[in-house]
Amino acid sequence: MKKRDEYCKGFTLIELMIVICLFCFLATLTLLNVSFLDSTIVHTELDKLATFCYYLQQKAIATNKEIILTFDTKKNEYTGDTYHEKLSSRVSFGFFDNAQGPPGQPIGPINKAITFPAQRIHFYPTGIISSGTVYLMDKTKKSMYALSNAVSQLSYIRMYRYDGSWKVLKL
Repeated sequence: MKKRDEYCKGFTLIELMIVICLFCFLATLTLLNVSFLDSTIVHTELDKLATFCYYLQQKAIATNKEIILTFDTKKNEYTGDTYHEKLSSRVSFGFFDNAQGPPGQPIGPINKAITFPAQRIHFYPTGIISSGTVYLMDKTKKSMYALSNAVSQLSYIRMYRYDGSWKVLKL
């Protein structure tokens, strides 16, 4: 009579199905983390830009001189006050085709990635910042954020995230 071990040399169908399910589960987790990472990178770039804008606003007030932040959408860069920053290779200036803007009060389709006049933000010695919006998105076009300054007597930068509608982010 043969021993039981001689018959159990291979995988059973149930064991094979369990292994396949585990691989599918791990692949799903990996894909979810990659899209989460893209969104996080865009948010981080937006935070960097907002912090730099706040710095330029304070410097314009302190030095009593106008400072200009200039954007180059083709190179995905911005420059102001001897500081030069290139966006991450996973982020670009851009917007979703179906998105409405500006983020604070959407009234129509977005047609430019940067709505500040001549793609420049002016920081005046009075603390006033020129009005407009900068739209950032990831290269896979799944995450979109905006940095905006509305027309008002008191200037302050707001950050937004788009997920079908605009949500204000806390600074």
